[in-house]
Amino acid sequence: MNELPTTDIRLAGFERDPRWQDVFDESHRRPPLPMPLPGVLTHLVFRTDDIGSDRHYEHVHALLFAWQAKVDLDRPDQVLAHTDAFAIKWERHTEFCSITVLSREPGTEDAPPPEPDFPTSWRETAPAPLLLALRVTARGTTEDLARLLVERQQRGPEHMGSLVNSGEALVETDFRPGPDGFTRISILTTDLSTSRVGRLAQRLTEIETYRLLALYSWPDVQWAGPKLNDIDRGLMDLTEELADLKPGTDSSFLIRLTALAGELERVTAQTHFRLNASSAYYDLVQRRLEDLREDRVSGAQRLSSFINRRLNPAARTYRSILNRQREMSDRVARTSQLLRSRVDVELAEQNQAILKSMNHRAEQSYLLQQTVEGLSVVAVSYYALGILSYVLGILTAYDHSIDPKLWAGMLAPVVVLLTWLGIRHLRERVHKGGH
Repeated sequence: MNELPTTDIRLAGFERDPRWQDVFDESHRRPPLPMPLPGVLTHLVFRTDDIGSDRHYEHVHALLFAWQAKVDLDRPDQVLAHTDAFAIKWERHTEFCSITVLSREPGTEDAPPPEPDFPTSWRETAPAPLLLALRVTARGTTEDLARLLVERQQRGPEHMGSLVNSGEALVETDFRPGPDGFTRISILTTDLSTSRVGRLAQRLTEIETYRLLALYSWPDVQWAGPKLNDIDRGLMDLTEELADLKPGTDSSFLIRLTALAGELERVTAQTHFRLNASSAYYDLVQRRLEDLREDRVSGAQRLSSFINRRLNPAARTYRSILNRQREMSDRVARTSQLLRSRVDVELAEQNQAILKSMNHRAEQSYLLQQTVEGLSVVAVSYYALGILSYVLGILTAYDHSIDPKLWAGMLAPVVVLLTWLGIRHLRERVHKGGH
């Protein structure tokens, strides 16, 4: 029995559910790292589609070894460690792995927080290409954040900023990688709580990660769209032909329909999972944007406005492609059913014609059989009378008054009648035996 470990005697003796620990651990699985002010957070994201996550797990341990970091938590899906300068978090997700490195001590105006320097050998042995390099900086301020936002919006249309957390923080970014490859997000906050700033930084890294993953399927859409258009035109042509399909062309029609169905399955197999995943990432981005609690500031473009201006059309396109795939699959199934119904009708007509032909042949056989039976009666009667004549011929040797021909003529009707009755009785026995 798995007993629930407890110091309370009132709960002692209860059997523990085998997933008890996993359920509670999952609730606290991905905590945000407290972020000092000023602080720097570096976030790297690697795709894991074709690469085993165990290789990423080994790769992050190689980094911890190079930095001589102390491991605080070591799990297959999460590693927490720290050095004197940095807190390190590695997480494994369904389609990507991420490494977050956060400065542990706040910087100053003269000495900014240190930024991690990843070893060259470690970068060159990464098991998968890098998808995102993000750097988030945070510092406290006592200035009017709304005024700062309006002033900085005048730098250009590509400069985005938002007041978040009910106006307690100003977030700014241009969502573009810089010359060093890092996308940069800056946080100015009047709230000096390191835990709340850490949660805000985590939301921002998740928004940027999920935003890129949501757009990751756009090349698949550009490839699948023309393919589906070609398949759609082919189905329209086949549907029109099906209404006036000539006899004997079912095989060629079925070959063309099967080719279209195979092409549709190929396109669906290559894009269905990816488009569904991107749609799910889009939903995550929307929830994280809601968590930011952005304020409206006159003359300033919010982060959510910039993100949704491109992300919403992409998400609608993904769902449109998925709907088209389902609808076209249904159309292929309906066309196949119509063709099957047409073939069934043709087969029924052919079977009916065959049955009519068989009935006609059966009638002819029956008439022929009756003719044969009549001839058989004559033939058997003829031979029977011949034998009877021989017998009567023998009897004349004992009684000269007997005329064989006279008696044969007199007995001929009786012989014919008996022969007919015998053949009829035999036919009835054979008929009953067949059933």
